[in-house]
Amino acid sequence: MKAKFQSDDVQSTGTQTSTRTDINSTLRIGAAAERPSGVAQGKRFEDRGEIARGGMSTVRRVFDHLVLREVAMKVLEPTRDFDQLARFVEEAQITGQLDHPNIVPIHDIEMDDQGLPTRFTMKLVRGETLAEVLAAMNVRTLSGEGLEQLLQAFLRICDAVSFAHSRGVIHRDLKPSNIMLGSHGQVYVMDWGVALLREMARSGDRASHIRCATDTMPEALGSLTGTPAYMAPEQANGEIEQIDERTDVYGLGGILYFLLTQRAPHDSDSVEESLRLAKQGDVIPPDALPQPADQPRLPPLLTRIAMRALAREKDERYRTVTELKRDIEAFLRGGGWFAQQHFPAGATIIHEGDSADAAYIITEGRCELYKMADAGSARFVCELGPGEVFGEAAIFTSSPRTGTIIAKTDVTALVVTRAALERELDRSQWLGAFVRAIAQRFVDVDRKLNRRQ
Repeated sequence: MKAKFQSDDVQSTGTQTSTRTDINSTLRIGAAAERPSGVAQGKRFEDRGEIARGGMSTVRRVFDHLVLREVAMKVLEPTRDFDQLARFVEEAQITGQLDHPNIVPIHDIEMDDQGLPTRFTMKLVRGETLAEVLAAMNVRTLSGEGLEQLLQAFLRICDAVSFAHSRGVIHRDLKPSNIMLGSHGQVYVMDWGVALLREMARSGDRASHIRCATDTMPEALGSLTGTPAYMAPEQANGEIEQIDERTDVYGLGGILYFLLTQRAPHDSDSVEESLRLAKQGDVIPPDALPQPADQPRLPPLLTRIAMRALAREKDERYRTVTELKRDIEAFLRGGGWFAQQHFPAGATIIHEGDSADAAYIITEGRCELYKMADAGSARFVCELGPGEVFGEAAIFTSSPRTGTIIAKTDVTALVVTRAALERELDRSQWLGAFVRAIAQRFVDVDRKLNRRQ
């Protein structure tokens, strides 16, 4: 057995060679093993079973004897159709160039026995699809923490799609079954097989564009590609020239819709009916769907975000995935459980003496506060604007309103009910305990004052 000592730094001076050991050098001291004679003879990949199956291909779990790891291999079904083969290679080339943490990396394109590129290998993701995770969690009993974890995953999905858009790639088939959640928190957008390449006229950096060696025929007007239950109207109607980043915004809205309802936006028992609904852009708002009596109310802000992303007209959707992501982040910062209400100028929002059931936070417009004077006339007290709160006593007590609020201009306000506030406080134990303690003291003081009157 030969002892082995290795240091990173070796200096040669004339006929002598000296070794200078640095405290930061890597040392290897031990027996020198015999080098392997080479990779064992035989096939490199060992098939270990099917993972998934699509229309023209299967995904298989295989063991790579060269690298000594399991990988996923997508295999095209036997075909003599050049366009199908070219599209398959294009999928590997597009995905391989989308170097992003939330897009599965492609390892290599492999040749079959006929020398055709009918298979490619990629990272094997150990986990479940978003659809499977939601089915197991049962959205009806989702806790605040569970919802927040799903939304954090949704933000990673947005990151991947936004990155693809920056490279001129439209996914066109975003849906829960194409999202993989890894066993250790990884999030991957899968299956770029129907991705559309767009010319990026805004950018002069050609290096940022996706390049493909294949020369596929452009898609004909009227052709359909994607999943009808999640298709944007322009996609369902075959308007190829109208497909852009906002088409994927629609798909992301569909994923968010499914997260809230466990239903697709164009939910139907038949593909034909789903396609009809997609062409018309008919989507029932999540909060308008039939719900069991014991199901918690859906977060109003998330419902508004989903429906904006799912707008029939492209110009009414978020212009970019980044805009959609910002609204999700705003929900996570707080306030998303509060409904939004609009009041025209001159409207009485609350009336002195009425029973109280909600407080209001002004987001747009201005209001005026009045109190009844001894003579029975209304006395102006002050003007309220964006960011200010009124009616807050209603959250903690059942005392009648102590003033009248009238909209001076058109007003938009968040409606804060006790139930909605409880859902907000569920997201932070310490903040919830703090607010509940203050609320209890408020109630105690209110009771003492009522006893003295």
